[in-house]
Amino acid sequence: MIALFLFAASFALDDSYRAGLIALQQGDLATAQTNLEAARAASPRDGRIWVALSQTYWRQHRNTDAEDAAAKAASLAPDDAVVLQALTIYYTETDQLLKAARVTVKYAAPKAADFYFAAAKPLLDQQKFADAVTILQESVTRVPRNAQLELALGVACYGLRRFDDAAEAFLRTIDVAPETEQPYTFLGKILDQIPNQLPRVTEKFAAYQAAHPANAQAYLLHAKALDAQSREPETALHLIEKSISLDARDATAHFEMGAVLDRLNRFPEAVAAFERAAQLAPNDAPTHYRLARDYDRIGKHEAAQSEREKHAKLIQSQEPPR
Repeated sequence: MIALFLFAASFALDDSYRAGLIALQQGDLATAQTNLEAARAASPRDGRIWVALSQTYWRQHRNTDAEDAAAKAASLAPDDAVVLQALTIYYTETDQLLKAARVTVKYAAPKAADFYFAAAKPLLDQQKFADAVTILQESVTRVPRNAQLELALGVACYGLRRFDDAAEAFLRTIDVAPETEQPYTFLGKILDQIPNQLPRVTEKFAAYQAAHPANAQAYLLHAKALDAQSREPETALHLIEKSISLDARDATAHFEMGAVLDRLNRFPEAVAAFERAAQLAPNDAPTHYRLARDYDRIGKHEAAQSEREKHAKLIQSQEPPR
């Protein structure tokens, strides 16, 4: 409504239109309708009149007529900033956030980004990832270099197991907002699924680690990226040791240390690392699997059998009921 009065003061208005706006502001909807419909009859291609009518009809609970009037306003005045602002108000009030985004992006991209995210978030929360991707792909095209939208797109693609697309979105998020932690964390979960992206990801992880010398996860992520490429195991081991020195209770770090030590054929040390990981996360099935394998390698077959049994029970408990 504020937008409507802004352009009411800026343009020469006929008496019917002016009277209609005043009545609408005062809540006299019958008078507003009469005057605005008279103004429309005199100027049927004036988008300002149509958008005022959309507000009037909506307040009268004539939702179909309101939608038709809003659509008419948009078609008649696609580049009129004042009409677009009024349409944004209408679509926001009627909880049509995607339409609000599509209108707002024409005159205020940052605000449109908020509407796009608000339209996609309920879909993400409901795990309707395909529908969310449709909205978010449109959003990052129309509002480029927005970290929140890129991150949300990455999450939606991750939910669909479209890992390469997710990685691209997370990498773009880092390009825009390198201090944001979430894209690094998500990338760390899919390293095995994005072999072609690993050199770029490793670069980003290394830069993040260098910028955050007190962050245990930063060292661990860098190490995991190196290990995923079978690169520089000694460097990876050093990074993990640094991570553990900062956070000794992270089971993932001890597991990753065991994996790197396996690669170096240092099996007794790998066993010790996996044992510590199992103490910290006793319900992690992969840890028991790796322990069983390494116990066999060092000749502790009874211990290996015990770990295989634990692994089998955990896998069985994780299977959905039939």
